[in-house]
Amino acid sequence: MPPPVTYEGANSYVDHELSVNLDSTEAFEGPEKLLEIWFYPDAGSIPGANKSLRSISHDDWSAILDLVNCKILSIKSSDHLDAFLLSESSLFVYDHKLILKTCGTTTTLFCLDALFQLLLKELRWDFVNKQPLRVFYSRRAFMFPERQRSIHKNWQDEVDYLNQYFKGSSHYVIGRIDNSHWHLYVATNGEDQGSDDDETFEVLMTGIDHSKAEQFVTSRKPGFEIDPKHDLGHFMGSSTSNNTGLNSLYGVKQIHDAFSFTPCGYSSNSILNEDSYYTLHVTPERDWSYASFESNVNPALYNLTNVDILLKVLQVFQPRHFQMTLFANGDGESLNKLFALDQLPRYKKLDKVLYDLKGYTLLYISYELVIDSAMEELRV
Repeated sequence: MPPPVTYEGANSYVDHELSVNLDSTEAFEGPEKLLEIWFYPDAGSIPGANKSLRSISHDDWSAILDLVNCKILSIKSSDHLDAFLLSESSLFVYDHKLILKTCGTTTTLFCLDALFQLLLKELRWDFVNKQPLRVFYSRRAFMFPERQRSIHKNWQDEVDYLNQYFKGSSHYVIGRIDNSHWHLYVATNGEDQGSDDDETFEVLMTGIDHSKAEQFVTSRKPGFEIDPKHDLGHFMGSSTSNNTGLNSLYGVKQIHDAFSFTPCGYSSNSILNEDSYYTLHVTPERDWSYASFESNVNPALYNLTNVDILLKVLQVFQPRHFQMTLFANGDGESLNKLFALDQLPRYKKLDKVLYDLKGYTLLYISYELVIDSAMEELRV
């Protein structure tokens, strides 16, 4: 493991060697695979409570992520959450649950067996012989499905693989089958008695406006650095965050980590209120541009709604198409405001789908930019 470089406080780790040499020149699959596993309802439900997922060592997480085919770029931590910025997206680790989001040709599901064995060895959590509380796996349709590895080429193969580990599952294909649809897999162990309000809000965007995409193109080359004490990828990522406002979407800046890839691309994690996160990932190449926003932040804590956040995100990227999803078990206020959003400036609604799923509600809405001939000339 390379020696850590600490910056912006003692709650940080940076793999400087990886940061300097990481190259994303080749055509890249932006849409991510998103795996979320709840082992217990909350930190207070963990048996013994002496150890938790956050007790797992850096080396052990690195070994798990090797199976996924990605590396740890940097880590930021709060009292309740560790946010890993990866070579391909992000990992969020709470005491009782984890969220793994990986793009490109990563093999996200291939970590499951080693993960459960690790938890048994290090934490004495036996999820080899019993099922976690909740499991969610989702992804948008891939742009380059033929480039994916093994089971990830095909949704049904992914479902079959997941079903080797989890019972009581359901899976869905949501939206028009036109290469912009969304897949969801849900499994519970039958013992779920509910927990604190939980919601995840996602915005998945394609066809980013060219002038907006330029914000995520860098001039540095792999291997170039100022000096060993300064990490240029993270410095430029932080600058991009400031210039775009992506580090203050909720009106505050708390714990933030960002990275600018070469020759282009951007990833960031933000932690708010010690226990919530939002994350963005951008692939700005013209022929396959893509950006994603994901958050489990309660916007009401900042006198905002998810509609406010959506409008801010759209202003940064101005995509030609986007899908948004809200997956929630809460009181419905966020859901109701988004569900009522039939019109947006410059966009027309294509689809709206509402599902009632085992204690959660899923809202999916798809939009398309309304383009006149003058606007089309500007975007070409």
